[in-house]
Amino acid sequence: MIFKEFKPSIISGLLLGLSFPSYPFIHLEFLAWVALVPFLIDTKHETQFSVFFRKSYVMMVTLAAVSVWWISLSTVLGGALTLIAQSFFMTLPLMVFFYLKKHLKWHTALFALPFVWTAWEWIYLEMDISFGWLSLANSQSNLFLLVQYVDLFGAWAISFWILIFNVLAITLVEKHKTQWRTTGFAKDFSKLLLVMVTPPLLYSAYCFLVKDTQDHKQIKVAIIQPNIDPFEKWETMTRRDILDRHMILTDSVLTGHQPDMILWPETAIPYFILFDSAKRYKNMLFSKVLKWQTPLLTGFSDAIYYADSTQKQAGAKYDKRRKQYYDTFNASMLMTPEQITPQVYHKMQLVPFAERVPYMEHFSFLSFATVKIAGISSWGRGDEMKLFSFESKVQDTVKVCGLICYESIYPGFMAEFVKNGADFLTIITNDGWFSKSYGPYQHAAFARLRCIETRRWMARSANTGISFFIDKFGRTYGEIPWWMPLTTTENIGLSKELTFYVRNIDWFPKLCLATTIVIIIGAISLHIKRRRKSFAKE
Repeated sequence: MIFKEFKPSIISGLLLGLSFPSYPFIHLEFLAWVALVPFLIDTKHETQFSVFFRKSYVMMVTLAAVSVWWISLSTVLGGALTLIAQSFFMTLPLMVFFYLKKHLKWHTALFALPFVWTAWEWIYLEMDISFGWLSLANSQSNLFLLVQYVDLFGAWAISFWILIFNVLAITLVEKHKTQWRTTGFAKDFSKLLLVMVTPPLLYSAYCFLVKDTQDHKQIKVAIIQPNIDPFEKWETMTRRDILDRHMILTDSVLTGHQPDMILWPETAIPYFILFDSAKRYKNMLFSKVLKWQTPLLTGFSDAIYYADSTQKQAGAKYDKRRKQYYDTFNASMLMTPEQITPQVYHKMQLVPFAERVPYMEHFSFLSFATVKIAGISSWGRGDEMKLFSFESKVQDTVKVCGLICYESIYPGFMAEFVKNGADFLTIITNDGWFSKSYGPYQHAAFARLRCIETRRWMARSANTGISFFIDKFGRTYGEIPWWMPLTTTENIGLSKELTFYVRNIDWFPKLCLATTIVIIIGAISLHIKRRRKSFAKE
């Protein structure tokens, strides 16, 4: 009986979940185009808020369970929090839709849904509490042939497009519902498909035919994939063992190539190598960089001690020996042969609860809620959008961002680095926590959208994979198989182009938000007007 009540919600959740990237041989992205149809048709005449909410929540829980179940491989508690909390947040645009459906005509509310949903996805991603992994746009990450238009509108336009397709599909189902004819529906659906897919394909054709012929300066980048089990790295391996693994692989690259830059993964150096206590390791690494005569961009753990305790962040740690507060950071640095002092970037977008408890700066008592993974918890948040710069082999100054892991899901965030002058992008990550689930493939797929939005090439180094290069159209090359200690060296393009999206970051979801506000005000006004008429009659 319960299953019968929630069957449409479960079907919609399954279709949405299966549409997200998984293993590379599975492509079910098109399921998202019609995924909401069962749920919306089922709830068309639902007038009880509690029932509508339960059905919405069941759909979102199903989506999360199918798409990101693999989080529980690293932390069962983190997986449960994601399932429970994020499913709730994803129901909020549907709650607005319920209100509009109740006070406006069905089709008015239906066509308002794409604006409401897209606006909420953007608002939500701006929050510390957000887990924007399940944005509808991310489900289409591997369809680079279809989504080139994100260089105009950002990934938000994909979410909007998916929702519009669902809404139009519902109108077709309703049209044929009274007198169902399979041939008639198939004909109308084919027309819908043609109308919706043709403009994106035409724009993609323009991009590949015109923009692919543009010449770009190039540099050579070497990616190192050390393939170290993350639990072993943090719990049993010595500092020297970890450093040696990376340096030996890098030495093997330099025997056959002369790259302009070397890229190591996130927390490749999981200790405070810039501190005096690790000075010999820093000198050892810098000696290698001098020998290689090549800049090294790597992930590492950093810390800042505060002479003035009022400067510390919420959740800061206390060193009893030094009697000082300090913050630790998930960081990246660029070490060049010309300068022993590296350029350092502290990660700014932190995974909720796994890396930092949201809103600790306002509610310090929440610090206990940090989820620990292999002893890692409560990173400090960086406060500077820093670009690294180095000299290429031909003496050109090159600027690059050293973004870390989860930061790759933020469209506007990465666009800001490009707007500030990044010539190409790097992402360093450690997805080894998730074993051989499709989590690492899913994460890697999202990076394609950032390259298309900004028209920048990217080098992506992952501790256990997936490591590869992405061009400015979202095409991947030079991939290293996962869970293998290997290297890959390829040319990567440099660009100064500023796309319409980079020049006008997130204008599309802001327009959706403005439209949503107008629609809600209209619904409220109409509701008040009806109540007044009702009172007048009484």
